[in-house]
Amino acid sequence: MRVVTFDFGAAARWAAELLTLPLPDDAAQLARATVECAALNVTPPTGDAPPVPITGWLDLDPAALLAQVRAALAAPVPGVPDELAGVVVPGCAFAACRENDLPLAGALLELLLHWGLPHAADVADFLAFQQRADGACGYLNPLRPAPYARHEAALAFHLPATHAITRALAAYELEVHRAHA
Repeated sequence: MRVVTFDFGAAARWAAELLTLPLPDDAAQLARATVECAALNVTPPTGDAPPVPITGWLDLDPAALLAQVRAALAAPVPGVPDELAGVVVPGCAFAACRENDLPLAGALLELLLHWGLPHAADVADFLAFQQRADGACGYLNPLRPAPYARHEAALAFHLPATHAITRALAAYELEVHRAHA
């Protein structure tokens, strides 16, 4: 059971406010998609990475792992899931949370839901906790040098994080409603 709430309306308002600014096309598309996800409209993901066995996921860098997760989300649920999926996928999700890789953690939450694996509520709580008062998501670690200049953080860090978290939590909410319907 989830403990931390997420304000979808605040996320939508923050993303919509970005759309009033001059944005690069990819950022504008991500902001629009965030507004859609905040309304609990989650489109099926796309991905076409050549599959790596799930045990190989532990050796992938974050970008390659994200490609694997997106490909797995785009594919039908396996009839017989890999017996290690219930350990590897949550483990990768918790590691992504620890590393503050919020887009990867969001995608892994979606995969936990898609494959019906445990710990989705734990990952959802962590992601919901990342929402800031203005509706955006993601906290930069004050103990580490920020990987982005202050003026770049909104588009380079907070927008991808807000989109991924809003999408994943919308998928979570839809799954919970489906399960209780």
